[in-house]
Amino acid sequence: MHSDWGRRVAFSRRPLVQRLGLTVGVVVAGVSGLLSLPVQAQEVPASVLFLVDNNESMQDYAQYLPEAFTPGYYPTPTNPARGDLGGEGSAGLAINTGCSDPALVSAMSWFDKNSTDVSKNGSIPYDADSDLQSPFFDPNRFYFSRGRRLGWNVKEAPWSLNGNDFAGPMNNYGDTLSACYAGVGWDLTDYPYGGSASSNAPLINECVACLTTKGWWRGPIVTSNTSPSQAGPSQEMGQPPLPPEAFRKWILSGRVLNVRPPKFVVARKELKEVIRTAPAVRMGVATFGDDHGWFDPALLIEPLRPSCYMSYPTINESTLDRPRLTRAVNQVRFRNPERSTGEALFSLGGYLSSQKTDNRWENWFKQPLNPGWGWPGGWNGGTYDDPYTGTSGASWGMTVDEWFEQPYMDPATGQYWPGQPWEDVTNERRSVCFATQRSAVIVVTGGTPRSDNTVPITKMMDILEANGATHFDGSPLTFDPVNPETNPNVGGVNYCDQFVKNPGSPWPEYYTKADCDYTAYNWPAGLGVGNKNFMDDVAFFLSRTDLRGDMAGSQTVRTYVIGYNDSSPMLQSIALAGQGIFYRSTNPIQLRDALLHALNAIRPPAGSTP
Repeated sequence: MHSDWGRRVAFSRRPLVQRLGLTVGVVVAGVSGLLSLPVQAQEVPASVLFLVDNNESMQDYAQYLPEAFTPGYYPTPTNPARGDLGGEGSAGLAINTGCSDPALVSAMSWFDKNSTDVSKNGSIPYDADSDLQSPFFDPNRFYFSRGRRLGWNVKEAPWSLNGNDFAGPMNNYGDTLSACYAGVGWDLTDYPYGGSASSNAPLINECVACLTTKGWWRGPIVTSNTSPSQAGPSQEMGQPPLPPEAFRKWILSGRVLNVRPPKFVVARKELKEVIRTAPAVRMGVATFGDDHGWFDPALLIEPLRPSCYMSYPTINESTLDRPRLTRAVNQVRFRNPERSTGEALFSLGGYLSSQKTDNRWENWFKQPLNPGWGWPGGWNGGTYDDPYTGTSGASWGMTVDEWFEQPYMDPATGQYWPGQPWEDVTNERRSVCFATQRSAVIVVTGGTPRSDNTVPITKMMDILEANGATHFDGSPLTFDPVNPETNPNVGGVNYCDQFVKNPGSPWPEYYTKADCDYTAYNWPAGLGVGNKNFMDDVAFFLSRTDLRGDMAGSQTVRTYVIGYNDSSPMLQSIALAGQGIFYRSTNPIQLRDALLHALNAIRPPAGSTP
């Protein structure tokens, strides 16, 4: 009786989409039975834009290097010299350093340089693409790291990653002694060099021994006393506090990095592998755009290839130019302080629209709009000031050409801002070739969208309501923008309560809509309860609105989302709203499987023709 009651309660607590038998939730890739992608030449090929997360957090490791230690194991001398174990020198505080603490050794057991298993010894570079200026990573070199990511010369020292080019060359050393002294900034005063182990600083001897025997060394931790040339990273205004691992210095063999590379290395390697093999599909590569102030259009690195003429009845491989597409992936620079998923999706909708033929995008979204206080874009709109930086919110999204950003060159810095991408109608390089074409965006991201709400949500909702748009359960879309601070039901799109926090549990716990109303370190956000973030509204709009007035049928865009080591409810809501699928991937194999599965789901039905 009790167990039956429990089953009934569990069913009643299921999200409506599950009770209706619809497919939702987290798909963990890895089941190969769904990944066959046979070429069917008679079909109109789908067009797929890969949208790659270039947020700074993509530099992080999927699993941080461990801060584990055994209490009482490390020496605690009374008056240690600056280069002694336990001492505090210019490179930081030498506490819990080394490679022999049992807790640390256990936490690092996923790597063994003496193993015969290449998946544990890292002897093969994870990504040896000849287009890169350095292999990622050379197994015979040593690299500077922090506990969360490789040292980045923009924010921390010593560094291995160049801040302007994530394709290399990288800063590294080939011998242990040089790597160890470079790791402390070549400071021979705090860390003496005597030419032998008996006369070198104890911390240096420990470092050399660890690199020789283990291939890694956990070094000092940055404190307020650390030399400025050896310190960092600094906490950014408007960003969450840094984790403790961000201040721990490490030196790693390239072998270690080949076993567990940073997220950006994994993402671009697996995406390139899929691009090299995916059959019968037009492909393009985009990433999140630089900070333009409010609306940040996507950077379309490589528009959809091949041209319309060269994509049907078969894909012309020479004009598809897969090497060009993989080079585009290598051009992504993972240093964006924002993660503007929704804004990028919106701008790619403009790229896939018929703007160049009939001004459809401009007719919809040209200012002036009049959404009222609390929504972006209207002359009487705006929001409160940024509580973290003091930036004014009064003119939120009010620029005349807000959603038509033109490319320009900043004369002060020389930086080029690409602006809103549009399709190229010359030489049949259109984004949509045929009325039966399927179009989709596959988002590969490492986290929840942030600083991502400058989109014309009120206008999108007006268009959707006028067209009778409905939610997945058939209920009509509603939206009421009036007085969002006091309005208990602004409407719009928020599916976060459809997803389980603890997948696999016999007593599932679900997220709530409030979980996608996050505003901490996420300015600006909307003011209406239940719809303070608009990324899923954008995906809903693109998947249910005919973006083109120049051809028959309804030219919509679906959104598929791959959360690399992230399954936050907003990412899942974006995928459901975009009539796509959400995938959670925790390792390279799952990430590649997710990409293949998404491509398989996007493929057109058999026999579709122009």
